[in-house]
Amino acid sequence: MARPTRSETERRRDGMRAAAVMHELALRVGAENPHQFAGYFDRLTMMTTQATGKWRLNFSGDKALSAQQLYLLARVDADVVHLHQNGPDDLWRAMWGDVHMLWQLCRTRLISAGPVLDDRIWEKIENGCGSERDFLLTMAEFEGEFLLAEFYGVTPVFRHLTESIALYRLHREMSAIIPLGMDGAGVARCVRLCLEEKTIAEKLQRLGVLDGVWEELAAVVGMQGERMLAEDRWDILASKLDWIG
Repeated sequence: MARPTRSETERRRDGMRAAAVMHELALRVGAENPHQFAGYFDRLTMMTTQATGKWRLNFSGDKALSAQQLYLLARVDADVVHLHQNGPDDLWRAMWGDVHMLWQLCRTRLISAGPVLDDRIWEKIENGCGSERDFLLTMAEFEGEFLLAEFYGVTPVFRHLTESIALYRLHREMSAIIPLGMDGAGVARCVRLCLEEKTIAEKLQRLGVLDGVWEELAAVVGMQGERMLAEDRWDILASKLDWIG
């Protein structure tokens, strides 16, 4: 039975998954290019992928990783399948995952400092915390903390990008059904500022997916209102958050 034809969007996304995995593995083993990575892989597995250039198209994102390749790469790092599916800091889940799974990515629902916490610390908090904010308060608190960090010159981290995308998608889905009383321009602004942040952009560049991520999120960062000033957003949030005087 023939495999179903994949759309151009699916092929592009699979290529981004492949590029991110390969570049991340190369960083972890100290390889500077596909040739060096293949040499490391061959020494580990006694295979001959360096001579055939097996990984080159995966590194460039021009070819998806097959199930067999993922199985082989798991010999290098057991985290491969998780990284391939979820992306760096769950970025692929936020961008392309099932909408029903997005709330789990919104760490601010439990604690305002959630995005900056180490994953091991976050796991303990998530497992031990019994109460959570509702969606609108979570979105307002996330943007408020983002604005506060912006005011003090504290740069966002990669998890801010993941959560801002998740919040934007959730808002879009929910506002299509019922009025929410709060726009999505604030979290769209957070997405743009995260992508423009040097350390986040450099990480995406190292993983070979910076241009692809910008392309995927073009509709979000181009949302009307995303160029609003921080002062305008403070005024909007003042009625949502008690701690804004």
